Amino acid sequence: MNYFDWIGKWSVYTPDKVAVRCADSDGCYTYKELHQEALRLEAYLQNELNITQGDRIAVLGQHSIEYLILFIAAQRMGAILVPLNYRSSVPEFVYCLKDTEPALLVFDLGTFGDLNDKIQEQISVKGLSFQEMFQAASGFEAVETKKEILPEQPVFIFYTSGTTGKPKGVVYTNKMLFWNSLNTSVQLEITSKDSTLNVLPPYHTSGWNVLVLPMLHRGARVDFMRAFKAKRVLDYLQKEKISLFLAIPTMLKMMAGKSCFSDFKAPHLKYMVVGGESLSVSLIDTWAQKGVLLRQGYGLTEAGPCITSLHHHDALWKKGSIGKLNFYVDHRILDEEGREVATGTPGELCLSGNIVTPGYWNNSAYTLEKIKDGWFYTGDIVSMDDAGFMYIHGRKNQMFISGGENIYPSEIENVLIKSEFVREVAVLGVPDENWGETGVAFVVPVNRDVSEEQLFHLMKQHLASYKIPKAIVFLESLPKIGIGKIDRQSLKKKYKSITHEKKNIS
Repeated sequence: MNYFDWIGKWSVYTPDKVAVRCADSDGCYTYKELHQEALRLEAYLQNELNITQGDRIAVLGQHSIEYLILFIAAQRMGAILVPLNYRSSVPEFVYCLKDTEPALLVFDLGTFGDLNDKIQEQISVKGLSFQEMFQAASGFEAVETKKEILPEQPVFIFYTSGTTGKPKGVVYTNKMLFWNSLNTSVQLEITSKDSTLNVLPPYHTSGWNVLVLPMLHRGARVDFMRAFKAKRVLDYLQKEKISLFLAIPTMLKMMAGKSCFSDFKAPHLKYMVVGGESLSVSLIDTWAQKGVLLRQGYGLTEAGPCITSLHHHDALWKKGSIGKLNFYVDHRILDEEGREVATGTPGELCLSGNIVTPGYWNNSAYTLEKIKDGWFYTGDIVSMDDAGFMYIHGRKNQMFISGGENIYPSEIENVLIKSEFVREVAVLGVPDENWGETGVAFVVPVNRDVSEEQLFHLMKQHLASYKIPKAIVFLESLPKIGIGKIDRQSLKKKYKSITHEKKNIS
């Protein structure tokens, strides 16, 4: 029995049920139609382009039904999709293409045709537009195949953002896909009656594995919108009665800032799944007033990605928590010596089991550094309370030492983000002549009336004196990379520039 061909199975169980819809064109496919389109494409890729198991197919395009059909066909063939971040530079594209050596580069002609031409000037790779590919595939018959989809076979290579050196390709397998889907559907209570609107890009694991593929595993419906537009999304959630929606906080802020938000009503929306960055209490309250609860979680490209989930009813009384571990997750929290820590004590989160990557593409050295004795060392410092709720204290490599004391930026950020004054915040350690390092808080205030004095007073009430940053820098927004991840390297450069200017003035 083939456990991983979910579209093929639903094409037998519920052939006439709508599986996917395009919000931009109103086009839709039933499970049977989706299955048959994938069979035609599979036949074309195999018989015309000689794509075989293990071949890589790089893709430059926004999320769409066509992109999903390509995934289904590639998975059945054992080919590996390499979703390219279309916001990257040409040299970054070339690096990923040289690293994976794809047999094919598929691109959207209307949006990325010119970019494909620039890439082809730098590296020789067979390019084919989605439009050309599907037109050619339409001439092939939808013949059922008997190929077994293997658990250990990779289905994706996701490239990390590369904040520390070159991007690294995370290998994502069918086994990871399956167990992540189980974790997600159990925790989020997904059923075949559910529907979601996807507006996240396909070059990040969350655009596939938080809701899209788990929803299709359950026989639910997925609608695709190529680009996020706040008003369009608000209108769509109401009109189409979407039951689950995945967003990052930045999207929710933009939606809440629209004038039409005052009339927003979506009683059919069970909750929104939110990740990528910290949620402010004011944003939680803003959506709660509309009857929409927010469900936060924690995940990473190398495992899951769905690792924890904070039930939406716990969002306010367990402020700052990332929730409880998902159903099928093995974990340990270790100190610097590799010993398990006591309840409530911070340590590095390590993960094991079916949801963990086998490693990084073409990078055995980094694989051995991150995976030891079957355990993936996340680099995230966490603690767990008596009730099983987990809290993030920060990244291991973001911790700084001030006067001999270990300081985790997340602890300071949580104090500020919970206040009524702060919309976004990031704390960094910077060199200090007296203390070795000290903290600087980059803050996006809720309005211009917020002062440094208010924030310092707040921190003095909740933090030990040595943890309080020496400086606060107000910004209109924080720089981001990936899906809502704060670009801390950019902030460090900004602070260095600010201090350099001050020295020149003085």
